Amino acid sequence: MFEEFFPTIFPLFFSVIFLSVLGVFIFVGIKGLREWMHNNRQQVFSDPVMVVDKRTHVWGGHHTGTHHTGSSTSYYITFEFENGDRQEFMVPGRVYGQTASGDTGTLTWQGTRFHDFQRVKL
Repeated sequence: MFEEFFPTIFPLFFSVIFLSVLGVFIFVGIKGLREWMHNNRQQVFSDPVMVVDKRTHVWGGHHTGTHHTGSSTSYYITFEFENGDRQEFMVPGRVYGQTASGDTGTLTWQGTRFHDFQRVKL
């Protein structure tokens, strides 16, 4: 019985898994494209801000014995505007490393896209 059932269920199972993975890729791609297009339509702002928080997100990587795969790090800074609103942006590692909580300066941004932070030197 199993010998007769397996040849019919395996192609169906494989097709469902393949279509699910393909669907996730398409969804993520469309979501990223929509955010990119939305940001491109937004005005570029330069506002005085204060750095209120920093965080990193490390993902990937695996270490077993002598085998190590690389990991990636994303850097985030939360800025507070003069009106008290806060917004977090993903920033390059260089910017992350050159800022500290409490720093003030000018944030240049567009939608959800970080452009630059020019720190005011005291």
